Amino acid sequence: FWESIEHDEYREPFLGGGAVFWAKNKVKYNWLNDIDKELIDTLIFIKNKKDRDRLIRMLKGEKEALRQKYNFVKNLKPRNKLEKVYKFYYLNRTSYSGKMRNPTWGYRPKRSLPPFRWKERIIPCGEKLQNVKLTSIDFDAAIKAPPKGKRVLMFLDPPYFLNNQRCHYKHPFTLKDHLRLVKTLKDTRFAFFLTYDDCPKIRDLYNWAHVYELAFYYRLNNSKDSGNKRKIGNEIVITNYKIN
Repeated sequence: FWESIEHDEYREPFLGGGAVFWAKNKVKYNWLNDIDKELIDTLIFIKNKKDRDRLIRMLKGEKEALRQKYNFVKNLKPRNKLEKVYKFYYLNRTSYSGKMRNPTWGYRPKRSLPPFRWKERIIPCGEKLQNVKLTSIDFDAAIKAPPKGKRVLMFLDPPYFLNNQRCHYKHPFTLKDHLRLVKTLKDTRFAFFLTYDDCPKIRDLYNWAHVYELAFYYRLNNSKDSGNKRKIGNEIVITNYKIN
């Protein structure tokens, strides 16, 4: 979707895991935003090489992630910025689906990258974040901010409309927020594409835009009883420009 339109400024008002940013090439101006300040503080920390190296040294002695260590980190009361980032990063990498609201143990030795190899992710991520603007503000402000480039492209990955907000997200996204988002996007002059769960309400709210369907597979849950069972998930990608 990002290859279908030329742009020299890229924004993500709902960064989350940042899958699109990590996958695409950087442009002249890049801006990543998320309401989760702990996430942004962590990225700001690993963006700095000296701080990044301190985090890597702290993780150096770790081999496999263990539930006992997970519980220790979960109850850790950070005394400084390094420990705060360490706690956030450790829990994010070892919790089920990386969920940080009421996190639960989800590390799988055969599938998860062991802690002593986390530097393989931290280093390239920190390097890619150079000259990238990082903020933790309301999505509306990130969308409406004046452009720095000639052509702005935004990717938005807001919380699902039908999900139980308090179970899945640290910062619940209300109906009012969903309505604010659609109004702001309808008024913007910037190009955008966003992902949502496929449901009648969202299709109705965005009936003025282009809608593309996506289907994917995901595991039912993290229990051993689920085996290799997978379920089809349905998403839609909504744009205000046509895909070539």
